[in-house]
Amino acid sequence: MPPRLLANGASTDHPAPSLPFVDDAHLAADLTRCPEAARRTLIPDPEGEDLIWVVHAHPQLGRSILLYAVDEPGAAPAGQWQADAPLVTRAGGYWWDGAGWYRPPQLWDATAGAFEQHLVPAAATVTAADLLSDPAADASRGRLLRVADLADQPECGDWLDDLALWANHRSAADQHPPLERCVVTLTAPELAGDNLIGTRALAALASITASTLRAYMNRNQGAVPQPQVMIGRRAMWSRPVAQDWVEQRRRPTPDRWASPNGDGALPPGAEQIRSRLDPLFYAALYEDPARRARWALRFRGPEAVRDVAGELARLAAAELHSHLPGQDLAQVLAHAALADAGAGELPKALETVLRWLALHDPQAAENAVTAIAARAGTHLGDVSQDFLHRLRTAAGAGCDHHGGRPTAT
Repeated sequence: MPPRLLANGASTDHPAPSLPFVDDAHLAADLTRCPEAARRTLIPDPEGEDLIWVVHAHPQLGRSILLYAVDEPGAAPAGQWQADAPLVTRAGGYWWDGAGWYRPPQLWDATAGAFEQHLVPAAATVTAADLLSDPAADASRGRLLRVADLADQPECGDWLDDLALWANHRSAADQHPPLERCVVTLTAPELAGDNLIGTRALAALASITASTLRAYMNRNQGAVPQPQVMIGRRAMWSRPVAQDWVEQRRRPTPDRWASPNGDGALPPGAEQIRSRLDPLFYAALYEDPARRARWALRFRGPEAVRDVAGELARLAAAELHSHLPGQDLAQVLAHAALADAGAGELPKALETVLRWLALHDPQAAENAVTAIAARAGTHLGDVSQDFLHRLRTAAGAGCDHHGGRPTAT
């Protein structure tokens, strides 16, 4: 079950609408008011392993402090471990960069290696100052809860009163941004109620049944976007977000990814490699408890994925290298070279294979050159020095890469 957003921290600069405010004074030692660069911190709440604070601080834009309930200790809300996670997100993934609002990232640009960014037309930011201009806001009726109060506190109450109480607790001495710069949410024509669509309409756009779409959502599959609003129990999406999702589904898989369910048979040698690496990769990814933890949400950021990819690449390289028949290749190369030594020529193909062997097994390549030089001198008499020089040069190609010594013949 994904983490559930419970409350705003009382020290936040950008309160999420409709959420209660919770005292976060016990986090003071972990909060940084003016970091040198944007920074996100996840802080487990001392009152329960199932609660986690997400603190996102920006040197110019202030900070966002939110409290989540998690089913797995150490888990994080989706996107919080990404390098480019935004400071403020609202309405199911619409995000603010300090100047404008953008739609939820869905369309992947394989060439740029990043999501396309779509600015929301005619979007307007709603600030705390805008809302508190309402004379009905009464701080005396507002609530500031403790973490322990969340379970028993009824959801009823006027959030505008809570916002007024939050504003009264802010102090200029704490370097808080003014209320005019405290972002609450956004408005935009595409988010108006009559422009939203429900489950059936979204399924129809994607050419699937409504039951299939619900199954995707229940199983967290299909990269279904977050709804922009819940009306009762009905999920509603903006049409541009729905269209972006459908377009992404229809985009072809990049050519560099082989289809996991492809029907084409592999060549026998490739099939041997696949059958050998398949159980090794499974064991590396799942049977090792330390690596199994990488499947938790908190480890799905780009740096963690890059680490896992590096480990798999190293495992594959070591496994394939261990099956390299270096000495056998050296003997074949020696016989092939002797056939051409009399003419004093080293065929380009033989030189290429010798260079390849020198990169993968420098000792085998050195042994091959030594054997070629010795046999050529014994059986063929005077052998071209250029021929021997090219052999030594080719075999020496692997020394710099493996720390070996220059070939000696």
